[in-house]
Amino acid sequence: MVIVTRSATSSPVKRQSSNTSTNETKNQREPLTHFILPRDTSGRARFVLLKHPRDSSIRRFLFSPEKGLYEFTKVSTTSTDPRSLFFAGSEDEKDINKSAVGAGPSETFGPGYISKSAEIFVATAFDVAFLLIPLVLPAKAQSGKMLFQPLDDIFEQHVENDKHLRYILENGRDMVEAAMSRFCDTMEAGDEQLYRPNEDKTLQLLLQKVINAIEKGLPASLEDKFVARALEAPVLSVKREETVISTRSDSFAQEENDVASDSFDSQSTSASSAPSAVFSEVSVASSISTVVSVSETVSKELIDLRKQSMALDFILASYLPTSIGDRLKARLSANDSPIDFAPLEEHLKSLAALRAEAMASRSIGDFARKRGLDDEETADLRAEKKRKQEEEDRKKKLSESRGVRDLKKVNVSGMKKMSDFFGKKPVAKAKG
Repeated sequence: MVIVTRSATSSPVKRQSSNTSTNETKNQREPLTHFILPRDTSGRARFVLLKHPRDSSIRRFLFSPEKGLYEFTKVSTTSTDPRSLFFAGSEDEKDINKSAVGAGPSETFGPGYISKSAEIFVATAFDVAFLLIPLVLPAKAQSGKMLFQPLDDIFEQHVENDKHLRYILENGRDMVEAAMSRFCDTMEAGDEQLYRPNEDKTLQLLLQKVINAIEKGLPASLEDKFVARALEAPVLSVKREETVISTRSDSFAQEENDVASDSFDSQSTSASSAPSAVFSEVSVASSISTVVSVSETVSKELIDLRKQSMALDFILASYLPTSIGDRLKARLSANDSPIDFAPLEEHLKSLAALRAEAMASRSIGDFARKRGLDDEETADLRAEKKRKQEEEDRKKKLSESRGVRDLKKVNVSGMKKMSDFFGKKPVAKAKG
């Protein structure tokens, strides 16, 4: 009799288990990305991939025909301080949340889920003019003025292979025309508006953004690092070092006691050494530092110019190509520049000279101080060596017997030494 068994695919329990494991495996390959979008965004809003005006890299943007263009700023925790996110929903959204859980690092948790990666992309407003300036302004400076052209002719080559940019031009034409008129010369030809790029108007656009940023208030960290510290004069420190070394040595001289009876002829040895006390006093070096504060030495005009320069550099470095940014910044050196940064540049040059001088004097002071310490150490070593030698000589002198001391007093001039009597006999010469 043949035993018939049910296959794995025909079993409803095993089929459901297989589907669950397949879904889990699929979910592990598709991590979720979390976005915070503007409120009341319409259904016409789209995620678009556009070239960033700074470096032409492809970035994700959000475009809404009603609200405008948004870029995404990544907010995440450091690798040394990991965090997770818990997204909770109501009971009515249970099925929606479960179907939305598709992340490998995410886990189903009731009506919500837990994301082990705490990365959030926040949509922040992005001026459409920054997106259009690199497309309209030439990369290199031209000798003559450019011609007026209609909007479609200017962007014809750019939208040919870029469907996302084409979507913006088709669904946000009014927004694009308003942005073009802010940095281009305009004229009407019949029912059509013509545009010609103007670098002076582009610079005015950037300066207006600088003014708006300063009026709203710069972040405290940026203002402290790039404004206050940049204008801070070097610390003027006057150091006075006084070192007084007083040394007092009290040595008890050992008197030689030669008291002995005439009948006592034997040699006697006596050794006694008195300790020498050395007392030294060194005064602590005193230093006086004088700090020059920024508010007392820098005028409000220089502070405002520094804020404007810092904000302009930040905008140019963040939203425009290097070639166009350098060309626009060079226009600030012209006589008809709307802002004169010459006083700020002169002040920064003087501060740089002061800092260099302070560093040089500090290096010389450190070298001199080190050289002085070396000389003091050498003198101390010599004094210690001399003291030890005198100590040894005194001990030798005290250890000598009375007879030896008496012999040293005898006048031996003209007398032969004892070694002369024990020398080798000279060789006699042979008679010829």
